[in-house]
Amino acid sequence: MTMKNYPFTIEKESMRNPFVGIPSFLMAPMCFDLDELDADIAVIGMPYDMGTSVKTGARFGPRGVREASTYNCYAHEGWYDPVRDETFLGEPWKIVDCGNIDVLHTTYERSFKNCEAAIRKILSRGAIPFTIGGDHAITTPILRAFDSYKDLCIIQFDAHLDFTYKPFGIAEGPGSPMRRASEMAHIGKIMQIGMRGIGSSQYSDFQDARANGNTIITSKEVRQKGVDYVISKIPEAENYYITFDIDGLDPSIANGTGSPVPFGLYYEEASAIIEAVAYKGNIVGFDMAEVSPPNDTNDMTCMYAAQLMLDAMSFLTKAKEKNK
Repeated sequence: MTMKNYPFTIEKESMRNPFVGIPSFLMAPMCFDLDELDADIAVIGMPYDMGTSVKTGARFGPRGVREASTYNCYAHEGWYDPVRDETFLGEPWKIVDCGNIDVLHTTYERSFKNCEAAIRKILSRGAIPFTIGGDHAITTPILRAFDSYKDLCIIQFDAHLDFTYKPFGIAEGPGSPMRRASEMAHIGKIMQIGMRGIGSSQYSDFQDARANGNTIITSKEVRQKGVDYVISKIPEAENYYITFDIDGLDPSIANGTGSPVPFGLYYEEASAIIEAVAYKGNIVGFDMAEVSPPNDTNDMTCMYAAQLMLDAMSFLTKAKEKNK
């Protein structure tokens, strides 16, 4: 059963303030029984950060991002963008918050099975899953659930390549989701945007990624060659899955993450690339990873994460409207 998220009032309608009601994503309706899910987009949290190697706290990412999203409260009912002079979302689109996936705090296997099963259930109900992490290890079980898709291209925003093989025997950590993705038969091309600094992968991993055919764009290329250059490099595909590690953004605007790295992307660059992906093919899933509220300053990182999720929802639905 879907529950509307409106505060009690004796008036005809509520005043739509962000500090009242339950802080679901965008103050959207909630559905905690996935067998009854009726939505176009389903938001779900994966509060897992057992793989974090530097600053912990991403397990609180779903709470922090949801709270920040209430700045745009009720945007799911329709919102006007003065920059693009367009109105997004609203009828007939349905966005529903499905709560969180259960996580066991000692071993990862059970948590990952829960995650994969939840995403499979959302997909079976015809909804597009938007997952809030959690560290970047969560992308591995999420992508396993997409094995019914063909021609699925991964678009990764990140400071790090995340293409390690099995460092110290760790196969499914936050430094390896793109390597694991490359091993999945249903995953096609991979584009990795924002690479820079000392990261999770060694030179040999970059060699392996290029040998796999991955398109790798450094943050310097984004800045010097521009967004249009990046857009021109997006691989051709029918379906796209976007995984957004928030450390892909510059720490001057997003320091609330486990492994911040200087010289990152700016919001307007990332948003424009997501918009281009939406008009190039079908965005069939999205995850926002590595947001760590305990390390955030004035909720800025959470705010940018929530805004980018709202942007992706808005762009993909608008693309569907225009392609009818």
